[in-house]
Amino acid sequence: MIGPVNHSPSVRRPPLWLAAAAVAAGWGAVYSIGRWIILFAFGPVHQDMRFTYVAAEAGLRYGWSTIYDAATLHSLSTSFPSSQQYIGGSLTYINPPLLAWLFVPFTAVPEPVAYALWAVVSLASLVWAWHIAAPYTGLAKITLLLVALALWPVLLAFYYGQPSMVLLLLVAVAWWLCAHDRPLAAGAALALATFLKPQVVALVPLALLVSGRYRPVLGWVLAGAVLGVASIVTLGPAGLMGWWHALQAVQADPAHASNTLARVFGLGPLTYALWALQGAAALLVARWRRRELEVVFAAGILGSAAVAFHFHEWDYTILVLAVWLVLRTSPSRGHRLWLVAGVLPMQLMTYGPAAAGLVLIGPQLVWDAVWLAILAAGGLSGSTRQATASSPPPAAQTRSGHALSHRGTSSS
Repeated sequence: MIGPVNHSPSVRRPPLWLAAAAVAAGWGAVYSIGRWIILFAFGPVHQDMRFTYVAAEAGLRYGWSTIYDAATLHSLSTSFPSSQQYIGGSLTYINPPLLAWLFVPFTAVPEPVAYALWAVVSLASLVWAWHIAAPYTGLAKITLLLVALALWPVLLAFYYGQPSMVLLLLVAVAWWLCAHDRPLAAGAALALATFLKPQVVALVPLALLVSGRYRPVLGWVLAGAVLGVASIVTLGPAGLMGWWHALQAVQADPAHASNTLARVFGLGPLTYALWALQGAAALLVARWRRRELEVVFAAGILGSAAVAFHFHEWDYTILVLAVWLVLRTSPSRGHRLWLVAGVLPMQLMTYGPAAAGLVLIGPQLVWDAVWLAILAAGGLSGSTRQATASSPPPAAQTRSGHALSHRGTSSS
């Protein structure tokens, strides 16, 4: 005999849309992880990872003033395959010295092992950031992590050995510390993120400043000053000059601006005007919605991506954190649908901007601009509602005016 069916609410199935999203995101994550494993098996040395690895080696062997010296880095690359030995032009280490300092422990093992270990660190950073910043619980929260792993920019960040996940974690920690009333520590975390990749978080400190959160900005300034002095002292005049020349050589390569508005309109008045407009819009959002810490951080992140002149596909990984933070504020259904739609332009970058020009990077730039407009519209409508709520009704205003008039007459 068949027993009774258990209709307990504790075993309710998730909504169909959530189950479908989880399955789709899960397969996408499996594809990304599997593809990285295959790529690692066939080529466990990657160019970008090599730049950081040999820069850390140069610092240890010859002093930190040499980490931007092309000849030194090339001599340390001779043990790599012939296709991975060249250092020069736009193919060199240009990050602030902080990343090379962080890589010092990894130089104790061969580069392929360091590459694998860095991937583990990056994955742990992403999971930690998801744990503290992503909203929801249960399957809905797990789906957000799977979606992140399935995104093309995230896969690229792992493949190239970029510090994108560590940076994402630092910004998430900065938000968490702000939310738990530890502003100076939050500023320090944000300063570390800035010294990894300044262009990715450039507007976040400004967003905090215009929102009236001065103590995190103070922490950012103090920690940034310490890191800046440490960089200057360790690099010395020769190292600083080498860094400057490396930056000039890299920025002369248009490939580093291929995922920005400069790709669309060139470096002209229109591009500068659009950068200024979007940057101002991001700061206005941070001001209008200053009571929502999550939106302040998201506006700073999105604004940084919108105004960047040196940005790559993997740098768009930081928008994952912005989406998580905005979802914590329970946005409207239309807003949430736009965030879901953002998966498409992310995946269109699979083929690279050089393959089909603006067809592939254009949708991402448009999506960023529209999302910024949605945040601005929400802030503007919220300001209007607050102004309306704080204003007394016309009758009350009239009575108040009469009372003031009578008091004014008697006092004279």
